[in-house]
Amino acid sequence: KVIITVRHPAAFASSLQRLGWNFDFKDLLEQPLLMRDHLEAYREEMLAIEADDVIGQASLLWKMIYRSVHTTLRHTQGDARSLNPDLQVVRHEDFSRDPLNKYRDLYSTLGLDFSKRVEKVILNSSSSENPTELSLKKTHSVKLDSAANIKNWKKRLSAEELGRIREITGEVADLYYSNEEWE
Repeated sequence: KVIITVRHPAAFASSLQRLGWNFDFKDLLEQPLLMRDHLEAYREEMLAIEADDVIGQASLLWKMIYRSVHTTLRHTQGDARSLNPDLQVVRHEDFSRDPLNKYRDLYSTLGLDFSKRVEKVILNSSSSENPTELSLKKTHSVKLDSAANIKNWKKRLSAEELGRIREITGEVADLYYSNEEWE
């Protein structure tokens, strides 16, 4: 099985903005086979994004990744010759809301043993006693109040930024998230 996690585009963009992590599309543009086979439709958008526009970069990157995921998923489900017949997409927010049950189900799907130790690690990592947002000095920590974290983007983004993210991610975001999940 191949498991791909999708995260709400506004949450993704707001995290990259908070951390000041920009993305240089030149890295993709300089890969002719990748561009030819998967990303040519995005060339003009990649060229137009400003170097300091983290919201625009994150939104475009999210759109490109999850359009490719959706296309691959649709292709693999309809093609018995696929190299990835067991591709599965899960949503970050679903695991954040109910980590124990979602991971238990995932472990079962993957044929893994959901031991007491695994349960303890999940509970410890996602507890409501953990911080609701990570310190900028501990960006890779795994201890976070996972249920509270899924709402952080709503406090960080302006209405204008949120509208821009939604405009850029558009119909791709609609494949994974309802209108209510943007509110």
